[in-house]
Amino acid sequence: MASSSIVPRTRSVERVTMRSRIAITAGCTVVGLALAACSSGAGTPGNSGSTTSIGFIAATPRNDGGFTQNALAGVNAAVADGGRAELTSIVDNVVDAQAQIQGLQTLAARNSVVVADGSSFSKPVEVVAAKFPKVRFILVSAYTDSFLANVTSIDAAVGYDAIVAGAVASTLSRSKKLGMLAGLQVASSASWYYGMAQGATLGTPGTEVVQTYTGDYNNVGKAKDAANAMIATGVDSILADLDSGAQGVYQAADASSSPIDVYQVFSLDCNASKNVVGSGLIDWSSILQDSVAAATAGTLPAGAISYGLDKGAVKFQFCPGKATAAAQTLADAVTKQLTAGQLVPAPNVLTPKPSYAFQER
Repeated sequence: MASSSIVPRTRSVERVTMRSRIAITAGCTVVGLALAACSSGAGTPGNSGSTTSIGFIAATPRNDGGFTQNALAGVNAAVADGGRAELTSIVDNVVDAQAQIQGLQTLAARNSVVVADGSSFSKPVEVVAAKFPKVRFILVSAYTDSFLANVTSIDAAVGYDAIVAGAVASTLSRSKKLGMLAGLQVASSASWYYGMAQGATLGTPGTEVVQTYTGDYNNVGKAKDAANAMIATGVDSILADLDSGAQGVYQAADASSSPIDVYQVFSLDCNASKNVVGSGLIDWSSILQDSVAAATAGTLPAGAISYGLDKGAVKFQFCPGKATAAAQTLADAVTKQLTAGQLVPAPNVLTPKPSYAFQER
């Protein structure tokens, strides 16, 4: 069942990173998607002197330790900066498509901006946005099929990170067999796989890359079983495109009789396991802060925006002491070549550009 809460603007706002909990004090609590009106009403983005009301909906729990938690932290940061916005409503853990449509409609009826966090909201946003032309919808980590004047799709070009991670993992791997383990087989996870496969050829030609999907980003047991199965086939380096389910990968790596390198995504937590080498960082917090602030100011363009290497939204980073001289040199060189356009991502590494208005940042 979806959970929801209404958050007053006077709350204590805390910007957080991955695997730390977002501090939220509920102003009132309601059941399911029936959101009570706890604020003075929706403002209009960009209107001087008005407060822009924001609703947030996600398919996963708000404290998932990864994607959703990071995104919500960015919304909180935008709200805290300038006092022109108010996060009135949070609805999380909404998986069913019909429930997502219902949640979006409820939020759109009382907010000026609605943030839909996750690729599964692509179709529901298209359905609901047409009914609320004065509401700005921000679709996170996915693009709509067609242009909508009140929708901005934002994405992170994770394929760039994946190429660097693949090069590093290939160089450091002993078995020359890498694994990419994710929850769902969505476009962003495919980017991690294809990017790693391209990057692996830059580290050590002939390196094999395999992929596994557990069907759940937060199930620790499924992730542990999948990681153990990979390790049994000779994989010695695993990139975990997971949220709290990554704990299962750490457990499998820690219990392995042979050394297993683990690579994170989103943020870098070197204390999570002795086997963590580094992370393909994705600063969803900054991406959401930037887009929500622009929506509040009335300057967020409709269409699609992809955040990449130029603004540091994605970048690879090692844990202290885990980079050999050769691996660090390779990571720096590949990053430089990608930024300069000298190294072109292979097909399927980057999410296909939509046919409508598109920006790269």
